[in-house]
Amino acid sequence: MSGYDINRFQPQPQQHLLCLICNKVVKDPQECNFCGQMYCNDCVARKPLCKSTDCTTAGANPQYVKIQGAMLKVYKNLMLFCSNPECKKLFSIVEIEQHQTQCLRAKCQNHEICKEFLQNEENKFCSTLCEMTFQLYENMADYRKQYEIIKKIIPKLSTSQPSIKILSSQTLALDGAVFKWDKNKCGSGITLTSGDTCVFLKESSYIFRTVLGDQGFENGVHYWEIEADSRTENELKIGVCQGNTINLNAAFCDLNQGFAYYGLAQLRNGSNASGQTYGKRFKKEGTLGVCLNMNNGTLSFSLNGEYMGIAFRSDMLKKGPIYAAVALLHCAGCTLKTGKQKPAYME
Repeated sequence: MSGYDINRFQPQPQQHLLCLICNKVVKDPQECNFCGQMYCNDCVARKPLCKSTDCTTAGANPQYVKIQGAMLKVYKNLMLFCSNPECKKLFSIVEIEQHQTQCLRAKCQNHEICKEFLQNEENKFCSTLCEMTFQLYENMADYRKQYEIIKKIIPKLSTSQPSIKILSSQTLALDGAVFKWDKNKCGSGITLTSGDTCVFLKESSYIFRTVLGDQGFENGVHYWEIEADSRTENELKIGVCQGNTINLNAAFCDLNQGFAYYGLAQLRNGSNASGQTYGKRFKKEGTLGVCLNMNNGTLSFSLNGEYMGIAFRSDMLKKGPIYAAVALLHCAGCTLKTGKQKPAYME
C-alpha cells in the first residue's frame, strides 16, 4: 500500500519525506543506501532504481534500508488525521494504523453505549440486547410501543444472552465499576484512543492538562488501575476530583477538591500543597492501583501489587459526585483499567 496523503498532516511534513514513486508521505519508510532518498516500503519492494537526481547508483542494483537515528525520530513525531471523515482526530504516525483498524470498522448502532463493532455488516446491532436498548430509547415517550418491543425481543434475548443478570444498585456501587475517560472533559491536546481508555499528551508547552472519568461516584468503594505508557517523559498526577466543572488546562489537584498521587512519590491537594512524600516513584512502567472508599472518606494507592497506604483522609471524599482524574504534562500518557475487584491488600 502506498503512502499517506500529505493533506492529512498537521503541520505538513517537509518535501524530503515524500516518496518519489507514489508522491505521498512515506509509509513504513526505507531509504536509498546511496543517497538517502526515502520511499514507502511497498513502493520499493521490487527494488526499482532510485529516482533522486542526486543519486549515484547510475543503473546499479539499488539497496534500500530502514531509516534510523534522527530521521526516524522526526518521522515518528509526524501527526496526521484519521482517514475516517467522521473521526477528525489527530494521531502520531506510529499510532494511526492501530486506531484506523478500529475506527473504520462498522460500528453497532448502539456503539456509544456498548463500544462494540459489527461482525456482520448486514446487521445494525452487535446483539439482541443492544437492539432492544436502542429501540426502547427511541420510543421512550410511548409506553405501549416499549411494551410491544420488550414482548417481541424477550424470547430472543433469553436464548442469545443467557448469562444476563439483573444487578442491584448496591452491586453497581462497589469495586468493579466500568468507566472510561470523558472525551468532553479533557484538556487541550490530550488524545483518547482504545475506546477512550488510553490518554496521551505530546506538546511543546509544560502545562498540566487534566482528563476526567465519564462516571461520577456517589457512594461505595471503587477500584481502578492506571497502566503506565512507555512513551511518558514527565510524571503524572493521578487521583480523584470532587465535581467536574473545573479548569481542565491545569492540574485538578491544584484545587482543594482535587486529591492526587504525583509520580515523583509525592501527594498533591490544593494550590499550596508542599508535596508530602508518599510511596514510590511511577512514570513510564508499572501499574498503579487506585482505591476510593467513600464510606470512610479515604483514597489509597498501590504500585505493582504493593500497597502504599492511605494517601488522603477527608470528609470531601465521602460526598459525590467524585470523578477519577489524571493530569498530564508535556509528553505523558496512561491506560485506564476498570471492572476490577479491589485486591484484598488494599485498605
